[in-house]
Amino acid sequence: MGILAKLWHGELPLYITFWFFGMIIGTVISICVNTYGFEAEHTANTVRFGWVFTALIYTGFMCVALWRSADKYKGAPIWSICARFYSAILFMSFVSFAVDIIKFL
Repeated sequence: MGILAKLWHGELPLYITFWFFGMIIGTVISICVNTYGFEAEHTANTVRFGWVFTALIYTGFMCVALWRSADKYKGAPIWSICARFYSAILFMSFVSFAVDIIKFL
């Protein structure tokens, strides 16, 4: 099974899902979206939309992956609870972001 499938099914450890895929990769995507999607005046609209759409898909993917990883976490319950709380906040951000994109179209 590929790493994205493992991530989707929550089969990667919570700390890898949260810190690597959520924080590090999420930050890189966020920087790219801000640089090429929102602040780039001379970038084609298709490229701008592509970055924003990528961020939207990734955010939704990470909501599910993080929640599922937290479900399978066997350590201290506080970390699972915190991860689920963060996932819920991320989902609200996802919905807000999706509504903004729909308004943009």
